Amino acid sequence: MGFLSGLKGVGGTIFNFRVTNWLGLESLKDVTGQVGDTAKSVFTPEQAEQAETFDEALARLGLTPQDLQARKQEFMRLMIIYILVAAALFLYSLYIAIVHKNLLGFFMGLSITLFALTFAFRYHFWIYQINHKKLGCTFKDWFLDKD
Repeated sequence: MGFLSGLKGVGGTIFNFRVTNWLGLESLKDVTGQVGDTAKSVFTPEQAEQAETFDEALARLGLTPQDLQARKQEFMRLMIIYILVAAALFLYSLYIAIVHKNLLGFFMGLSITLFALTFAFRYHFWIYQINHKKLGCTFKDWFLDKD
């Protein structure tokens, strides 16, 4: 029996019978945890260090109502540019899908279109905050506003 148990030890060293080591299960768990942590940090909004009103923020930043109006016009221009870019990208994506019959190209163009629309939303949201003179608005406030 001593001879067979010795062979088992040698065979286990030469041939690794643990499938979890073959698959790299520990590495997969680590990477999955890192992806989860990154997703949490990306989707968790930053909290303000100090609570202040809109007027206090204007005073702290030294902005006048004329500066605010200029910013609002700048944001409006940028929002319109991004909407036009998104429309052009969407039309080009449709062209790729219909004429070239390339579905992958369509989805790539659609994803870039959605990316451009996120920038348009950001500038529109900032215009909304300036119009309502309120900091810390939520997506729900913006979405449910009837003005």
